[in-house]
Amino acid sequence: MVGRTHDVGGAEDQKHDAAEASANKKESSGFMGKLKNKLKDTHLYDVKVGAVHLKHRVGKFQNLVNSNHRHDEEHEQKTDAKRTAIAEGHRFQSFAPERDGNRIKWYIDGRDYFHAVSVALERAKETIYIEDWWLSPELFLRRPPHLQQEWRLDTTLKRAAERGVKIYVVVYKEVEAAVSCNSMHTKHALEALCPEGTPGYKNIIVMRHPDHNVFENASDMTFYWAHHEKFIVIDYDLAFIGGLDLCFGRWDNRQHPLADAHPSGVENELFPGQDFNNNRIMDFKSVEDWKSNELSKAEYGRMPWHDVAMGVIGPCVYDIAEHFILRWNFCKRDKYKRDDRYDWLTMTGRTGDNEDLIGVQRPKHPVGDYIHHPLNDLENKTGRPNQSRLVPGGSATAGADGEDEFHDAHETLDEHGYTSEQHRFGHGAEKFLHEHGHDLHRPHPRGDKSLPQLPQEARQLDGGQDLMQNPGSLQENAHMTGNNAKKEGTITASGGMAAKREGYPSNLAGAFSVEGGQGTVHAQLVRSSADWSSGILTEQSIQNAYCQIIREAHHYVYIENQFFITATGERQSPIHNQIGAAIVDACARAEKEGRKFRVIIMLPTIPGFAGDLRDDAALGTRAIMDYQFRSINRGEHSIYGRLKAVNVDPTKYIFVFNLRSYDRINKTPGLKEQEEKSGVKYQDLQRAQAEEIMPTGVHGAQGEGSKDHPAAPDRADIQSGDRQANLKQAWNERKRDVGLAGEGKDDHVQSEDSIAKDALLDEPKVSEENYAGREKDHGAAGRLEKENAEMREQEKENFIQEELYIHGKILIVDDRIVICGSSNINDRSQLGFHDSELSIVMEDTLALPSKMDGQPFTAGHHAATLRRMLWREHLGLLPAQTLDAENDINAQPPSDGDNDWFQNDEYNQFVEDPMSDQLWEMWTERATTNTQIFRHLFHADPDDHVKTFEEYDHFLGAKGSRKAGHLFDPYQPVDIVRKELDRVKGHLVWMPLDFLCEAEMAEKGLQVNTITESVYT
Repeated sequence: MVGRTHDVGGAEDQKHDAAEASANKKESSGFMGKLKNKLKDTHLYDVKVGAVHLKHRVGKFQNLVNSNHRHDEEHEQKTDAKRTAIAEGHRFQSFAPERDGNRIKWYIDGRDYFHAVSVALERAKETIYIEDWWLSPELFLRRPPHLQQEWRLDTTLKRAAERGVKIYVVVYKEVEAAVSCNSMHTKHALEALCPEGTPGYKNIIVMRHPDHNVFENASDMTFYWAHHEKFIVIDYDLAFIGGLDLCFGRWDNRQHPLADAHPSGVENELFPGQDFNNNRIMDFKSVEDWKSNELSKAEYGRMPWHDVAMGVIGPCVYDIAEHFILRWNFCKRDKYKRDDRYDWLTMTGRTGDNEDLIGVQRPKHPVGDYIHHPLNDLENKTGRPNQSRLVPGGSATAGADGEDEFHDAHETLDEHGYTSEQHRFGHGAEKFLHEHGHDLHRPHPRGDKSLPQLPQEARQLDGGQDLMQNPGSLQENAHMTGNNAKKEGTITASGGMAAKREGYPSNLAGAFSVEGGQGTVHAQLVRSSADWSSGILTEQSIQNAYCQIIREAHHYVYIENQFFITATGERQSPIHNQIGAAIVDACARAEKEGRKFRVIIMLPTIPGFAGDLRDDAALGTRAIMDYQFRSINRGEHSIYGRLKAVNVDPTKYIFVFNLRSYDRINKTPGLKEQEEKSGVKYQDLQRAQAEEIMPTGVHGAQGEGSKDHPAAPDRADIQSGDRQANLKQAWNERKRDVGLAGEGKDDHVQSEDSIAKDALLDEPKVSEENYAGREKDHGAAGRLEKENAEMREQEKENFIQEELYIHGKILIVDDRIVICGSSNINDRSQLGFHDSELSIVMEDTLALPSKMDGQPFTAGHHAATLRRMLWREHLGLLPAQTLDAENDINAQPPSDGDNDWFQNDEYNQFVEDPMSDQLWEMWTERATTNTQIFRHLFHADPDDHVKTFEEYDHFLGAKGSRKAGHLFDPYQPVDIVRKELDRVKGHLVWMPLDFLCEAEMAEKGLQVNTITESVYT
């Protein structure tokens, strides 16, 4: 049958099939049989095999009328049923079990995370898996780049490949008209690192998915949805997971600088090339458009970036690796099945009858080898599963393995990762609690029955079929692929609405400890995945986890996320995920019980990187903002609306904030004069610097480029360095003539290259910062006061502000449980059959004595310390960071030491109690003051005073009338500006929930309509 999956079964079946064919060859008799055997070893046989492959390639067009072709054959349906049974045995109906004994370390912002990644990559011995939405080979993992060129990502990976490490990379293949990730450059640049005949050849393999080639993929093309996971697995010993892609624009530190002009030397810059970017002014472009895309550092600031990620050592590493191998094998099947450059990957614990769980296929004529991972014994890996267990009591121990042994699946390990005997009686905490008459891990229904039911139809499929089709099953739709949501339902996977209405209490801290393993954290992987992304039935375990954990929150819910689009009911189309409903339930229950309770939500001021929100090009971003306001506070279906309907004041419980940062470009009078006298613009200098230290990031790698724009290896002037050297020489020859030798951060400092640090703890005030024409200016005494005054006023041109883009995907509840990963709060991330995501749920058994609303409280060490450090950064209660992270324990892999959370200073005690009135007063007062100052000085948008587009024009001025991010009023005295900025502490500002509340934010049309609206939600 054309289009049928010719899978002969497992490895043994494949061997048997080959042996049988060989035997038939020997036993064949007669003229035709002998002729067939003779042809077996000739080119004609290869032609036959090629014809078979062509037949199946052509057969893909049959799938145009069979979107569920990966789930219609008997062996595929058996695999689907097996996966469903596994998930039903796990909390949140995840593919992965809960695992004890993990050592997990948090990383706040890119400086710490990328440094830890650089250390870990340098130690890799066997394999590296990387999954990213975007990967920039020229990303510098350490700064400043000029002094850390050996730590560029591609250079680091090249060294690993030359050591013999096998590196597997899967990146999202973007739709070029919509996103500028340039995955083709990623593939070209990485695979060109180790050419044929050099060490490391073929040790770096890059897949891009999904494909957009109709002749190869027919119905399997996906244009709207993305692979959004961000994780790394190294040697099955260590994993990183969170919100940070290995790409441009993500490196940052806690002071979040905007400025990167360096009069004292361009070698001091932190953000070379496209790594210096402000998406509100100009989005990333491909290498062909790099020169037109480049922002001048002497004119604009960058968009700062806030993010969070985790480093994991322990049994959860296995589950992250399993997800990667499933994705790899699916991409192999979907796109590279007939490409011998890409092998199938098999995995210890998922062999024999269970290799179908990781997408391994055994076609009759396989192309590519079958490579077994890990390359060395899993039992010697710190990421092996089943090495620990929970025991009652609060004293944690580590070192010895738990009672569960790990065996290969075809021997004694069942599909859940345990022996059949262990699974029968439970395992870990479940086993202990079952024996003692408790049931800790099974979520229980939780909902406020007093909430009004919004008008809705009975929950049925098209044609009136009841979704609860299998009375004995935990599924609403046991066959949901996500390929036809209208028929299958949108939230019917992973237990459907019933699972999303349950609650999960976090109460392990202090009640249990871990015996064996690597650490004290009880954790579980959850994902959003489906047929198009992984070849599986839809999994919505991330949404289940968010809903259940939030619904059972007792004291607070803290969210940091890039988006917040959610529903409070089942019929709130086009929004379907039920996280909003869980928030409503938690707040209503707190009101009924008379408890102090807060939901604190941190979001970007403007999601999605729009420029001027008044432009037509910003329609998509306005649509996203409109859906966010409808989720939070506008309309009867919003969280505000649902709470008001039951006489609950939403402003008592729901608080939404953004982050914003300021800086000063160090474009001094001397730098301006230098540009004039040397004939070289600073922008030319920054371009030359980028061409010197990251040429392929500017002009493309081998195999890229064009006649008009040759790739870096094909440019003689770039390879020789002559052009860059000539520009720098012209600049430096006049440097001392205009007084630049003493400007910048050196022994004769006159003005700092960045003053963003002044918003943090124990830093100078802005009014104390030196600048040309002021007392500390060495040349001021030799100039007339009028000239000095003009220099002082010139400083106003350089003050800038920008939203501090929140990109982390963090949920912290009650100082006890954390979710971190790639998943946004919107339908794209939460429905499973849209963007693919991977997150981790973490609950520390290690108790941290603390306080909650003034009372003694047992917090989980991991959750509480992360929350305290995040809040201290946002409040400005931490010192600025140095660039050098070599001796910073927070910038090392988990094996090098636990997080330092500044536990011995006064402000740790101040932020200890998340419900403290004193802490909350500082939080809200700083947010209010900061909001007012950014409004007054910069007219920072969006703003609550802007309710219509007419008011928007008045607030910002005519389009193009002012430079983005700079002071609104250029005539106010500079000393007033300085003193106002003195009052900015930290980065907190209120989210303007009334912005454009009287305007139609996203009028329906060709870009936003009933067909495309799911792209924005």
